[in-house]
Amino acid sequence: MAPHFREATPGDAGFIAEMLAEAATWDRPAGEPPPPLAEILADPRVADYVEGWGREGDDGIVAERHGEPVGACWFRSFTAEHPGYGFLGEDVPGLGLAVRLDHRGRGIGTRLLAKTIDRAGARGATALSLSVAECNPALRLYRRAGFVEVEREGGSLTMRLELTTGDRGPA
Repeated sequence: MAPHFREATPGDAGFIAEMLAEAATWDRPAGEPPPPLAEILADPRVADYVEGWGREGDDGIVAERHGEPVGACWFRSFTAEHPGYGFLGEDVPGLGLAVRLDHRGRGIGTRLLAKTIDRAGARGATALSLSVAECNPALRLYRRAGFVEVEREGGSLTMRLELTTGDRGPA
């Protein structure tokens, strides 16, 4: 059964936090669950991606299979006081993306990203930013979608995507 994609709602806050944990611990050993969410959210810059989810400007897409959520791609605006990672200004929403391990490699992340890019453009965003480890396989997905490196710090890249009419995400 093909996945179903829908708009994220405030009721998805817990699932988006779970996906944040997946994204934050993408390089853990196979089969090892992520650390407790409270431990991951102890880093304020990580917590900024989900705390108070559903506020004005929060948006995204959730992928479901058989009625169960399996992935999410979301964006929100950050402030200089609460910048998250990949902060490029208060007018550039930051993006998060994760798919449950047992559903990866099926194109779900690619479609989530494309739909979220479309949604951000429709909501009036002119650009999106993200932070990704340069050894993370998702880097290829982001480059295919048109994200370009604008900063490098340690092993992480901050990337930016300019949104223009007709953007449709990765091919």
